[in-house]
Amino acid sequence: MKKMFLGLFIFLFVCSAESAHVYKIKGEIFYRENSSAQWKKLRESDENMTLKSGYEIRTSRASSIEILMDDGSKIKMAPLSYSKLEEENQTESKLNLFAGKIRNWVKKFSKKFSIKTPTAVCAVRGTDFVTSVDAEGNTRVEVYDGRVLTSDSNGMESLVRRGQFIEVNRQGLTHPQDNPNPPQSMDSSLGDRKLIAKKEIYTDISKESILKQAQSEMQMSEYQNRKVAIDAFGNRVRMEEYIVRPAAEQFKYVVLNTRKNDFNFGKILFTFDEALPDDLSLATKNMINYEGSTEPRWVLKEMTSIISNTLDKVTEDASGGHMVADNPAAPSRFSLFFKNYAMYAAGPAQANENGGLGRFLWGYSDDNNNNRAEEGEFTFLGESAPTSYSSNPLGDNVFYNVSRNDYLGGTWIENRYMAVFDNGKIASVSDFNSGLSGSKNDVLDKLNFETVYTSSLFEGRKIDLIFSARLLKDSGIASFE
Repeated sequence: MKKMFLGLFIFLFVCSAESAHVYKIKGEIFYRENSSAQWKKLRESDENMTLKSGYEIRTSRASSIEILMDDGSKIKMAPLSYSKLEEENQTESKLNLFAGKIRNWVKKFSKKFSIKTPTAVCAVRGTDFVTSVDAEGNTRVEVYDGRVLTSDSNGMESLVRRGQFIEVNRQGLTHPQDNPNPPQSMDSSLGDRKLIAKKEIYTDISKESILKQAQSEMQMSEYQNRKVAIDAFGNRVRMEEYIVRPAAEQFKYVVLNTRKNDFNFGKILFTFDEALPDDLSLATKNMINYEGSTEPRWVLKEMTSIISNTLDKVTEDASGGHMVADNPAAPSRFSLFFKNYAMYAAGPAQANENGGLGRFLWGYSDDNNNNRAEEGEFTFLGESAPTSYSSNPLGDNVFYNVSRNDYLGGTWIENRYMAVFDNGKIASVSDFNSGLSGSKNDVLDKLNFETVYTSSLFEGRKIDLIFSARLLKDSGIASFE
């Protein structure tokens, strides 16, 4: 009988250690069970609700949540944070922190506990520590008790001890340093809505989640365009496009493509150095190039984009944007330059690499701050530059370009880029010189841009996105004069 009781006790203990529970709620907290589900608001009556593997949680301004694990460990999310309970089972608790910060009180002799961020992984047992992620994905770990083994994406590790902190960026780990700061209260906010908006760009790629979000965002959109066109391959496409502002300093461009047998979408998030004007075109028309003796008022600081067929994706991430003068002594023209840029691609098997961006293909970092991307500042998949080629299959006078990169190890990616009229005709130089009536801006209203990606990572599938020039013109992003 004692053996039966002991066996039942162990059974109940093991079963109870497979989930986490909402412990305390302050303010507005939202959750969803998986990335395709709709966000739901937690109510005070939801305290003690079970949270299982796959649950995502985000906190609003002046809001926080405490979560209690069944082994007695506890975490507290600060305001304006976004995390995912990646794994919660008998032997392991694994969290993904996408934005904001979390304080963790991990019981000694408990199961394995780890936190993954866009740049680091923290593995602990018996520790009190804070993990935070800033707007560029940089990680900071502060240890108040115990030790935290912190590793970067290059596989380098460092043990951070009590009273120390460490920082991790996309280049790797720094050295642990003494931390003069007292333990954080978690009642203040590290980030803001900009972080949540950036993460949303490349994490929600299911058709259901994209369409649900579009239904609500279109009601708030400042620019909107709908039309049906023929793509370069003769397929009929219903195109829906809009622009919304997730935060005062941001705007997001979204395009949805529906064909008979598939669905593709694209999103680009632009983040500026200050709140944007009511007339968005005042900022967008000058964000790439600007004629003048002083730089424009609004400067594009970050850009994150994705195009996807809901299974495969290509993402680009750029930061450190600033305007560079043609002649610093007597400027007459300014051009946008990003200090950091990276491109990623992924099929379903690579979707969660690099914090959800996908498999890293290539990028650069302007380490010497001379406003040029130079040899020695580039990093490539396979640790060497890919074999590249580019061609114009229909001739140099037709707007149809094919480019391809082949990386060491067998990974390749190819892009076909075309300018296409609504009737499916690929545009040529002669169309703009003499073949069409009206101004060149009128021509833009009839023109679309189509980009097609194929890759060894996509298992035979393709991403095929077509978007209109008109919305880009109306919002000031593109123009012909």
